[in-house]
Amino acid sequence: MVKRFIPVLLLLAAVPFLMAENSISVDMELYNTVMKTRNSSLESYWAYIMAGKGAVSFKSTGNKNVRADLAGDMLYPDSSGIPGFVLQKAYIKAKFPTFRLTLGKTRLAWGDGFVFNSGDVIFGSTSPYVNLTGSEIRTDTTWLTSVNYPLGRFSFIEGLIVAPETNASGLGVIQDSGAGLRLYSKAGGIKIETGYYFDGSDKTSYDITYTNTLETLKINALHRPYISLQGNIGPDWYLNASVAVPAYNSTIVESIIKDTFNISMGLFHMMEVGYNNSLSFRLESVLLPYLNWIEKDGSAGSYAILVYPEIALGLGSTVSLSLRSIVSPIDLSAQITSGFSWNIFEGYNLLVYTTVNAGDGDDTFSWDKSTWTTGVDSIDGISMMFGVSFIY
Repeated sequence: MVKRFIPVLLLLAAVPFLMAENSISVDMELYNTVMKTRNSSLESYWAYIMAGKGAVSFKSTGNKNVRADLAGDMLYPDSSGIPGFVLQKAYIKAKFPTFRLTLGKTRLAWGDGFVFNSGDVIFGSTSPYVNLTGSEIRTDTTWLTSVNYPLGRFSFIEGLIVAPETNASGLGVIQDSGAGLRLYSKAGGIKIETGYYFDGSDKTSYDITYTNTLETLKINALHRPYISLQGNIGPDWYLNASVAVPAYNSTIVESIIKDTFNISMGLFHMMEVGYNNSLSFRLESVLLPYLNWIEKDGSAGSYAILVYPEIALGLGSTVSLSLRSIVSPIDLSAQITSGFSWNIFEGYNLLVYTTVNAGDGDDTFSWDKSTWTTGVDSIDGISMMFGVSFIY
């Protein structure tokens, strides 16, 4: 019953937006999806679903010093067969004469990277298992308070506090909170960003993989320093590095450092092609040097390097084609997603996506999961989506 009342609560919370100057938008996507699937008994079958989501956003527009956004996603179907609701954003940003204050549920962009970003120490952006069909790949948000203090035209210092997860009573343990600080500046045309995040959330288990054998440990809190550089040499380039250090257990410091030390890098370039056409290229990689450099059976997800190539072609303002992939060079597997979008009417787009996994059964991206023990139905090798989106 609670889920059914949440949309009503969202609309009630939006009343102040409706009474003031605001911008209201709805982004609805509906898909027909066919996918090769395996059930919990590892039996293969072809599945078909019709699913979609509706994103509603209420943004304030009437005050140059205050910005607010209340946004949520309606998703269908979920495991219960009932449409689910996710509160994606609920924040207010205020610009004071000497500082800026943000409160609410939102996302802070620490570091640089579209898919892989080692500087994203708050949310984590190194996992290879992502949905490549969206315009944004990393969209996680959390409840936080941040203060941004400008130090000059191109520099600032920012501090934040992240609220802990709540228990069944709706309360959070203060020791599980997060806190961080970052410094942003420019020198010689290069953006320099460095910072630190204390992740107090309780990790009930943590798998150490660099020893090539999984060892499950309990971690209570982590120190997460990072550094990020960004510049332009024709293409835009960016470089990030971070590591996690246990806050309380000194006996596993070396293990955690080796398991979490990671470097991400990327290049992005866009050019005009002919009249009113564009061609863009992106290449990113994440390196975890202490993980596996040699292919091993059953080591999917614990290899030392991943690569993300992307090419996108825009034909005028109506048609776009894209090819994206996450490649695991060590086990020679990849997830490949092709996309087609046609803006037929204003706000109305025809969308086609095909995703293929190319790899053996125990690779990072597997075509045939007959050897897996997933316990739940999962996509096995290929999925095809045909649908439409409408923004109004």
